[in-house]
Amino acid sequence: MNIRPRVAVVTASLALAGGAVAGFAAPASASVVEAAATPTATAPSATGGSAFTCATWRYLRGDNGHGASITCYGKSFTSYVVCHRADGIDYLRFGNRVRSGRTSTAWCDLNGEVIDAGAIPG
Repeated sequence: MNIRPRVAVVTASLALAGGAVAGFAAPASASVVEAAATPTATAPSATGGSAFTCATWRYLRGDNGHGASITCYGKSFTSYVVCHRADGIDYLRFGNRVRSGRTSTAWCDLNGEVIDAGAIPG
């Protein structure tokens, strides 16, 4: 077989494979558009940015203590709170790991007060 027909076959195969990959990529981009239609449409990641960003954390008070919740966009993340006890000890607590666009919550001990909160991507 001559080299030109081989090059033509390889080029045609790559073009078809590239079209198939683009065809598979279309539903993924469509799901991003669907996600943007959800109530979290104001999220920076829904506008096409891939940076890790978080909303301001919210202080929570419950029957079992104090905590904070935070919503982030761009990557999965875990929330954390820095807590302070009356005896002067500061400590760190982690919340649940969640996907982008979800809310993670972390709680202090019963007698702890939240002095800072945030999120760790990944």
